[in-house]
Amino acid sequence: MKELWLLIALLIFLAAIWKPLRTRALPALDARAAKIRAELEEAERLHEEAKLLLARQQQQLEEGERLAREIVERAEAERRRLEQQTRAQLEALVARRSQQAEERIAQEEARAVAELRQRAAELAAAATGQVLRSRIDTAKGKRILEQAVEEVVQKLH
Repeated sequence: MKELWLLIALLIFLAAIWKPLRTRALPALDARAAKIRAELEEAERLHEEAKLLLARQQQQLEEGERLAREIVERAEAERRRLEQQTRAQLEALVARRSQQAEERIAQEEARAVAELRQRAAELAAAATGQVLRSRIDTAKGKRILEQAVEEVVQKLH
């Protein structure tokens, strides 16, 4: 029987604190639940915002990679263009220098031929002078020699 009274006392005790407990504890629990719900909503909002930021950053990364590829492609095209331009300029320079060298060689050949002709004419004149001196008397030889030298000089110039 003691147990029955203990059970009844417990039920009365519980009934007596139930009302104050319900008016104080339940609103506190409801407030706590509302706070947790608000935190969950905030976490979900932050999660969505983080996903948007991640997507935006990935898009910017892709854009940056695309721009980097374009820059590399443009740089490669510019390098090829400059290489072709430099090659063409080098070929033109080599052709110009070759032409100049050929012209100098032709000038030197012409000068050498002119010197050779000059020397041959001088030698021919000297040889003719010696032959005439040995075969012709002095007065007549001088006259023929002077005429021949004059004629050679006129032909050379």
